[in-house]
Amino acid sequence: MDGASATPPPGIRPGYRIGDWRLAGPIGAGSWGSVYAAEHTADRRPAAVKILRTDLLAPGQRAWMDELVRREVRFSLEADHPHLVRAHAALTIEDPDRPGLDGLTALVMDRAERSLRDLLADAAGGPLPDGPRLLREIADGLAHLHGRGWVHGDLKPANILLAPDGTAWLADFGLAAELEGSHAYVPPLGSLDHVPPEWWSQRTGQRGATVRPTADIWAYGVLAHQVLTGGRHPFPGRTARARALAAQTYAHGGAPLRMDGQLPPGWRELIGDCLLPDHASRARHTAAELSRRVRRLCAAPGARRRAA
Repeated sequence: MDGASATPPPGIRPGYRIGDWRLAGPIGAGSWGSVYAAEHTADRRPAAVKILRTDLLAPGQRAWMDELVRREVRFSLEADHPHLVRAHAALTIEDPDRPGLDGLTALVMDRAERSLRDLLADAAGGPLPDGPRLLREIADGLAHLHGRGWVHGDLKPANILLAPDGTAWLADFGLAAELEGSHAYVPPLGSLDHVPPEWWSQRTGQRGATVRPTADIWAYGVLAHQVLTGGRHPFPGRTARARALAAQTYAHGGAPLRMDGQLPPGWRELIGDCLLPDHASRARHTAAELSRRVRRLCAAPGARRRAA
C-alpha cells in the first residue's frame, strides 16, 4: 500500500536548472517523487518541481510506474479548477553527465505553503478553525474531478495542499484514473487510512485493481472526520493497519460506526453517508451531491462557530 518516501535523485543541489526553472531546496517527498521549491529563471515566479522517479524500479514495477507518471502529467496539465493544483509544464531532464537524473520527468506546479496533514499535526486535537471552508473547497474540487470522468484514488490530508492564501488544492494525481464506464483501474497502492473496506477483497488483475468514485467518497468521509476533530480517525486503532482492520470489521457488520461526539449533527450525517459500509450503499452519494450538502452546511447560521 503506502510506499516509503522516494529517494531524492542524485545530483540535485540548489541552483540546478531544469528547463526555465531553477531549483532550490527540497520541500517534500512521496512514494515515487521528490518535490523541490523552484523559481522561473526570467521572472522569478515561484513554483514547485516534482521529479518523478522510475529509474530504481524492477522492470515490472517500472511499467506500472511509467503509466502512473503519464497519468499524473496528463491530468495535471488538463486540470482547470481553483481547487485542483495547477501544473505549468512537464519536462524531461536531459543531463547525460548524471545518469540518475537523465531521462526523468519533472512536473512544474504551483507552489503550496503547507498541506492539510501539516495543519492537522498542529491542531493538538482540536477542530481546524477553517475546517468547514477547507472541506467545502475539497468537495468542490472532487466534484469537478468526478464530473470530468476521473477518480482521484488517493485522497488524504497529505494530498490536500494549501496555497499561500489558504485555498485548498487537491494534488498528487499519480493514482488518478479515467473512468471506463463505472470504474477505473489503478495499481494496488493507496493510504491504509483512507481506502474503503472493499479494497481489501478485490482481486488485482493485469490492469490493476478496480477503483470507483465511491472510493473517493469514503476517503472524503474519513478526511472530514479528521478535519472536524483535529485529526481523529473515525475507526479505532494505534496504527493505520489496525484502523483499516477496524473499518473492515464495521463493514462486515461486526461493529457499529462510532464517530466523535463533538461532530455537529449535519456533519455527522454527511460523514455517516460517506462511510456507508460498501460501494453499493455509497453509490447514491455522488461528489456533486456531496459538494451541495457541504455548501449548505457551511452556509447555515452559526456553522463556523459550531464546527469550531
